[in-house]
Amino acid sequence: MNSYLDLVKEYAEKHKRKNRMSLFVILLAVALVATIFGMADMELQTQQISMKKQYGSWHIGIKDMAREQEQIVALRPQIAVSGYLESVGSHSGYTLFGKTANILGVDEALGKELGIRLEAGTWPDKGNEALITGTMARTFGIKPGDSITLERPDGDEMQLLITAVAGDTASILKADQAGILMPVETLRRLFSPEEYSSAYYIEFRRFTNIQAEKLKIAESLGIAPDSIGENAYLLAAMGQSDDPFFVGIYGTAAVLFLFVLTAAVLMITSSFQTSVTDRIRFFGMLRCLGATQKQVKRFVIKEGMRYCRKAIPAGLAVGVMVIWMLCGFLRVMNPEYFADIPLFGISIPALAAGAAVGLAACLLASLSPAKKASSVSPLTAVSGNARLSGKMKNMRFFRAGKVDRNLGIYHALENRKNLLLMTVSFALSILMFMSFSGIVDFMHHAVRPLRPWSPDLSLVSADNTCSIENKIYEKLEKNPEIKKVYGRMFVFGIPFSREQSKTQEMSYLVSYEEYQFGWAEGYLQEGSIEEVQGTQGKVLAVAAEGKNWHTGETLELELNGERRQVQIAGVLGSCPFESENGESIFICSEDSFRQLTGENSYTILDLQLKKGASEEMVTQLREQAAGLGLVFSDARQSKSESQAVMISFSVFVYGFLAVILMIAVLHIINSIHMSVTSRMNQCGVMRAIGMEGGQLLRMVRAEAVMYAALGSILGIALGIPAHRFVFKMMVTNHWGTAWQVPFLQLAIVVGVTVATTLLAVRGPARKIRDMDIVETIHAL
Repeated sequence: MNSYLDLVKEYAEKHKRKNRMSLFVILLAVALVATIFGMADMELQTQQISMKKQYGSWHIGIKDMAREQEQIVALRPQIAVSGYLESVGSHSGYTLFGKTANILGVDEALGKELGIRLEAGTWPDKGNEALITGTMARTFGIKPGDSITLERPDGDEMQLLITAVAGDTASILKADQAGILMPVETLRRLFSPEEYSSAYYIEFRRFTNIQAEKLKIAESLGIAPDSIGENAYLLAAMGQSDDPFFVGIYGTAAVLFLFVLTAAVLMITSSFQTSVTDRIRFFGMLRCLGATQKQVKRFVIKEGMRYCRKAIPAGLAVGVMVIWMLCGFLRVMNPEYFADIPLFGISIPALAAGAAVGLAACLLASLSPAKKASSVSPLTAVSGNARLSGKMKNMRFFRAGKVDRNLGIYHALENRKNLLLMTVSFALSILMFMSFSGIVDFMHHAVRPLRPWSPDLSLVSADNTCSIENKIYEKLEKNPEIKKVYGRMFVFGIPFSREQSKTQEMSYLVSYEEYQFGWAEGYLQEGSIEEVQGTQGKVLAVAAEGKNWHTGETLELELNGERRQVQIAGVLGSCPFESENGESIFICSEDSFRQLTGENSYTILDLQLKKGASEEMVTQLREQAAGLGLVFSDARQSKSESQAVMISFSVFVYGFLAVILMIAVLHIINSIHMSVTSRMNQCGVMRAIGMEGGQLLRMVRAEAVMYAALGSILGIALGIPAHRFVFKMMVTNHWGTAWQVPFLQLAIVVGVTVATTLLAVRGPARKIRDMDIVETIHAL
């Protein structure tokens, strides 16, 4: 042995058992950070794939760009794919077998980046070749090689040769349109410039700073950057959006991840602090043998770095394995929604974050214990009183109560540095949980299509009047493949005035039936839904900005030239539809609607299908709707895409919260264990003078509860403002929803903290109780 530092290896070999806890804590911290960052990376990759499927792989789009400008832009080396998308649009008057035609012009390379996928045939190339979307191809029996006839607005006809059938898009299905696509040059030849709009789409190469390139392109073209459109959701998933809303989310995410890193550092610091405190006599002996303070410091720091050699690679390996297991579980659990999640993905950011946290935490965590170890007096260490003060101070605060509990509280309070470290550690767990729980509210606001009333199919009056007869409703109700049918009657453009103001405003009146009133219960802010259902002339008002509705208020509506009074019996916070021009929305029962308006037929019928409903039945409904002159809307693909996003996001968010709770639980268990183990000699003395096992348990429990109580108080004091900050940044600033105190989240995290603390003390206390008194007194 050539130096004191060689003792690090020798000591580690002789005390493997004691080192296991420190190694485990470092491994756990690295694994948790790697898992959290890795699952976040997997989620972002999944969302990018999902966004590309829904909205295409393009990044920015420039409208009405001149041909000479195209040559300037296309030469930029950062561009991977670019090209024009010409759109005749659904309002141009072109039809196919009576269906509105939505006609696009795009070349193959860009078309694939826009999310167009062929189901059969080959991409159109020359002449009058085109492709058609799958649902319309199946509905009208069109196959590659067939010719179709488009009807022009002026009555003339246009012949097209279908070379391929492409997959449907959610917007095409929802509008029940015939999607037709052809090369750009073909569209420009067949249609006049006045009939179509033009946009130039760009997909950049990987690792391109898209916002910087966007500014350079705008500067080179002499246009404002705001006039360039973005694939907003894809750029958001890539972390490259400059939208203030998404920028706010990025900043919030950075703060939340900082909390995670701080928690990992504190876990390791707490472990090191306890480990060094437990070996004060050992460091005192080193000083007696001639080690300088500098050498003792280097000893502790090298010991911490030695832990890194084993714990960091093991922690990273555990993190990767956990990520693979979670991704595999998600794919097996629901292959439809998680088919795109990487199964054996390696996240470089996660590995880098885990390794960096391990190294930085070990280094930082070693500094304070090293300073403490180097300052030990050799004489005090050798005397065996390194950790036992000669007198217990401030005992006037502990005159009342039992001795064992008072000793536990005193042990918690006597070492201020340890108390601060333990309290902050407990508080940080609560702070992290409260901060991340705000993302749950964001998730429920961001994915709005997933509501109980979301239909699979809809039949809509072509002119938005009450023209769908009741017999259609009754027939659909009897269909064995339809789970629910619920209709609404609408009357638009109704003038009304309020009691306190004679100023006329505009509104529209909507009828609800049993299903919809039941769903509305969850969004009732005040009043009674039963009163609206059972009493004519009672309505629900939908809350909106600038509309301060209150129950009991009387309104005067002008219907069919007559003035009718209604009374607000309740206020809803949300409904399935929004007014286009700021009109107020009032909801009543079907009986009230008929009595007020004289109308008896529906404006829209929404259908929810049973699981496994056949496509043949859907095709029949589409044909029947066309025969009745109704608009048919198929929202299944849109709903499925929203469900995929929702489920993926839910697993990620709730998984995050579960990991944070796991951090809290393991950290509490480890902290209590280390704290009790460090007092083994003191406990041995207490056993020797007659303290019983039950008293030891109460003493240890009192110490642990003290940490938990102070940590919970600090955690709540910090967690509530943190939750409010996250909620405001991610929800209020975008949707206007007011923040409320999250009592449920507080109850969960504080309950877990207290329960874990009470359970964590039993193992160490039992170990002390079962040890031989002599062995306990001489324990290091």
